[in-house]
Amino acid sequence: MADSDACPFLDLHGPAFLADPHAALRAAREQHWYAETAMGPAVLRFQEVQAVLSRRTLRSGGPDSLAIQGITEGPLAELMASFLLNSEGSTHDRLRRLVGRSFTMRRVETLRPLITGIAHALIDEIAARGRCDLVAAFADPFARSVLCAFVGFPPDAQAKVRRWTGDIALLFGLGVAEHRARIEASLGELHEYVDDLVAARRRAPGDDLVSDLVTTEAASDALSQAELRAMIITFLVAGSDPVLHQFGHAFATFLAHPEQWRLLAEAPDLAGQAAEEIVRFSPASLIGLPRVATDDVEIGGHVFPCGSFVLPVLGAANRDPRVFVEPDRFDITSRRRPHLTFGGGIHHCLGAALARVELQIALPLLARRLGEFTADGPAVWLPPTQAVYGPVQFPVAYHAPAA
Repeated sequence: MADSDACPFLDLHGPAFLADPHAALRAAREQHWYAETAMGPAVLRFQEVQAVLSRRTLRSGGPDSLAIQGITEGPLAELMASFLLNSEGSTHDRLRRLVGRSFTMRRVETLRPLITGIAHALIDEIAARGRCDLVAAFADPFARSVLCAFVGFPPDAQAKVRRWTGDIALLFGLGVAEHRARIEASLGELHEYVDDLVAARRRAPGDDLVSDLVTTEAASDALSQAELRAMIITFLVAGSDPVLHQFGHAFATFLAHPEQWRLLAEAPDLAGQAAEEIVRFSPASLIGLPRVATDDVEIGGHVFPCGSFVLPVLGAANRDPRVFVEPDRFDITSRRRPHLTFGGGIHHCLGAALARVELQIALPLLARRLGEFTADGPAVWLPPTQAVYGPVQFPVAYHAPAA
């Protein structure tokens, strides 16, 4: 690249990035629109990240990340290749069309009463305690309860789903070989469970995602059994940890901005704007999944050679001052330009509508029913280098107002 000497080097595993990733990204973004990393160029500014997300010649690098770790065949390689994000061309378009109807805003809106009931039930359990770990007591069970209800898994399967999705999520890290046996064991159990559930829904369809997908089998281009299984696993993995960690980011952000928490409690009609602002300001996916160039790709006057890894840094793009006014200010009353947290192009997140509704419902209820909260011990965070990260422990104390 012509001006590669002018761009900074961003050490994604260095102490500066791990201590304050947004500060490190801000410094790098103001030097150049991309930074060099050990994995390849990290694209930092909104316009260029948007271009990376929309180019069909930049495909998801999931299978390549496994190949780098020596895994090119077997159940893990097959699973990675089967994820919707890793499909391209006519195959992707066909699969997306078949499953897209289950993720319309209209369909998700019908779930509001169910989601509201789940949120109230969990808050009922913690309101009088005066202290709790908001991840363990609310974010985790809420996200998984909603997900299981949406997909069609019974409530008694939630503990298994948590273990299965947690293990399979390791597939997107850099220690796959180390955890290979664990991932494959959970994948085998989940395959068996999904096959049994699909068979049950064929006999007696319900009002859930699995039933919808089974119904598409009547179409001329129906999902195969392998595609059906892969699609269900995709939604379980993509709809669990990302949502619960996004709630963790919300808790941390509102803890640092108590006036915004009070405002949300007083004005729940700001729920939609609050949800958008939290996923812009502090996304659980700071760095998007790497893309691999299938041809020479020109962006911003520079050419990424065929085979290059390119990292779209969503968290940096969402705070680009060229696009957002006062981007480092968290303000739930703001009406900002759409962010890039849910991706873009053909791989825009299918579950974005469901995630938005979960945040819109739960955050105002928590603000109103728990009142202000303070830290009740140190939070424990996953590192920001993971595909999805957030606090795994977030202890708080509060004095819930009288009902």
